Amino acid sequence: MSKNLINCDLGECLIPNHDINIMPLIDMANIACGGHAGNNSSMTKAIKLAKHNQVKIGAHPSYANIHNFGRISYKLSDKALYDLLYQQILNFKKLCNNNAVVLKYIKPHGALYHDMMQNIVVFNTICEVIRAIDTHLSLVVQAGFKKNTNISLLYEVFADRAYDGIKLIPRSEKNAVLDDTDAIIEQYKRFLTKDTFQIDTICFHSDNQASIKALKQLKNA
Repeated sequence: MSKNLINCDLGECLIPNHDINIMPLIDMANIACGGHAGNNSSMTKAIKLAKHNQVKIGAHPSYANIHNFGRISYKLSDKALYDLLYQQILNFKKLCNNNAVVLKYIKPHGALYHDMMQNIVVFNTICEVIRAIDTHLSLVVQAGFKKNTNISLLYEVFADRAYDGIKLIPRSEKNAVLDDTDAIIEQYKRFLTKDTFQIDTICFHSDNQASIKALKQLKNA
């Protein structure tokens, strides 16, 4: 994959649902696969939309917690976490196959993503699931993350999240999410010129109206 591709979390059954407007503006779609949001119908709809717009497709698994949108961490046994992710990703991959598209990568969602960054056991379990399903799949991790693995890693930053250096400010803290369109665009452009660490993809969130406006402005620039 080329450098600085734009990715976005989609298929999350949001109201209003902006998937159809966002998909033409991005390069990679992280599609919710039933943990924090989504079902076979919403997954299939998002897969078809990505295919139509020639967008790379990724699975966006999470802890099974629709009520809290996957943003609460769970202490699961290695086997329980493995089984949860294996089921979500394998089911999603089958839906991709059914629609004649290739699943390209995995990007964990919410609390699972953060746990993966901080807990080597969680990271290793996710890698084990990838090796069991398809060794060609890449795994999206935060830029600056350093772990040894034979899984291909894609390094990510967030256009619409606040940083302390290269460390994300937790959502629980004030001003952790950027809600100003100009500020998001400025941070996106700053990341394009960053050369102190590897960046493969830049994330915009579909539940942030300022991010959607930023994507449209960047597309029309």
